[in-house]
Amino acid sequence: MVSPPPSPTRTRRQYGGMLSTFPTATITGYTHLGPNCEQTKALKDYWAGRLDAEAFSQSMHSLRLNTYSHLRVLGLDEDYSIPASYTHYDHVLDTALSVGLVASEPTGTDFDVDEYFAAARGMGQQVPFAPELEDSTRFRARPQHLLSLVAEAKAAGHTIRPVLIGPVTLLALAQTSPGTGTSAFERLDELTTAYVDVISILAAAGVDWVQLDEPALTTDVDEHSDTELAEAASRAYATLSRANTRPQIFVTAPHGSLRGGLPALAHSGIDALGVDVSAATRAIDPDYIVRIAAETPASVHLVAGVIDARSVLADDLPTSLSVLQCLGRESLSVSTSTSLLLIPQPVSPDADLPAADSARACPAEEDVAEAKVAEVKALAKAHASSRVSRPHRPLRETGDPQQLVASHTVFRLGGQTMPVRLHKSSDGISVGSSQDLALIDRRGDAVAEEAFVLRQHGGDVSTRLSRRRNL
Repeated sequence: MVSPPPSPTRTRRQYGGMLSTFPTATITGYTHLGPNCEQTKALKDYWAGRLDAEAFSQSMHSLRLNTYSHLRVLGLDEDYSIPASYTHYDHVLDTALSVGLVASEPTGTDFDVDEYFAAARGMGQQVPFAPELEDSTRFRARPQHLLSLVAEAKAAGHTIRPVLIGPVTLLALAQTSPGTGTSAFERLDELTTAYVDVISILAAAGVDWVQLDEPALTTDVDEHSDTELAEAASRAYATLSRANTRPQIFVTAPHGSLRGGLPALAHSGIDALGVDVSAATRAIDPDYIVRIAAETPASVHLVAGVIDARSVLADDLPTSLSVLQCLGRESLSVSTSTSLLLIPQPVSPDADLPAADSARACPAEEDVAEAKVAEVKALAKAHASSRVSRPHRPLRETGDPQQLVASHTVFRLGGQTMPVRLHKSSDGISVGSSQDLALIDRRGDAVAEEAFVLRQHGGDVSTRLSRRRNL
């Protein structure tokens, strides 16, 4: 059974100050490698002993601030429109350290870099971290890293949104040690208490919005049914929403459509819900838009992830604008469907691009990521214009939002460039069933068939789940 929503009398923060509204345009994550693979190069130098921990940390500090400034220039200039999605190596590890799933002692205001990479169990190896749960595990709040990100951004004039992997996804990814007497989800209430402490500390530091990512709720997980995951989400977020001192809670459900998780999250008391309503998800779940509109209360701010972050193709912005209008919401923001951490890398079908070879990939990833941000901003402007200026006019009379994207915005495909343009079903675009490979076949087009290889990276959470539902 889905738990009832928390009492409407609960308060979000128990100290002075006005709460911020959610930004009209945002993304749920951005590549942290840098436009010229600065992080990759710094990591190689650190692992090889050519760079010490202090120099590595300072280099990453500069990279983060440069990224924030760049995103502001691209149009994410509202408070909390930029997510603090940076990770040294792995978002799951960051969250596991922040809530005590991995034991650590606070050192200053951030992770101890040497201990961080020791905990990753892969010094210099491209393997993702897997949290391990034992009977002796004692969850506790360790938000120093998040506080550090918020403070350094604030000092540089940026108001960013802290990001954590949500408690349901974190437990879905956790491995239970041999001999452990309890299952992962039997520890949910204890873990949720640690999350309450973390977000309460963030609220006390002046943070108005926090982001919790829950891709497990859109995923077929072998060990847990959709009903079990939905019930866990309902219980966890009802508890988080009832916290006496907390920021506003934004939960994302990327990489597909919610099933039981939709009513569970929508009625849990959270403040904003991010849904993947990209063309790929709508094609697989045509009723998703109707279910979202019917199930999500007006009190929950809807963040429509209509710009497909999994595709290098330009978005059909007029169609996406129609999707926003079909949701029928006054309280609505535009976002990417997923994080821009992993942009599909365009290569020719016979090219050899190993996963570890990111030197050539970074500039192309940055180009596509920038174009996606431009599309988000353009669509948010078009939606505001159609709703305020001419709310009842047909779409063709509200103007073409495609024209709001800069004319120089292009996607680079295998060394060539493709201008932003509309892509319709008649273009013959087909997506393969493999989660690691998407084939684009534009029949009748002069452009040769292209293969887009999704590079694996430890920082991406969804690639660690057994089967992504809509890919």
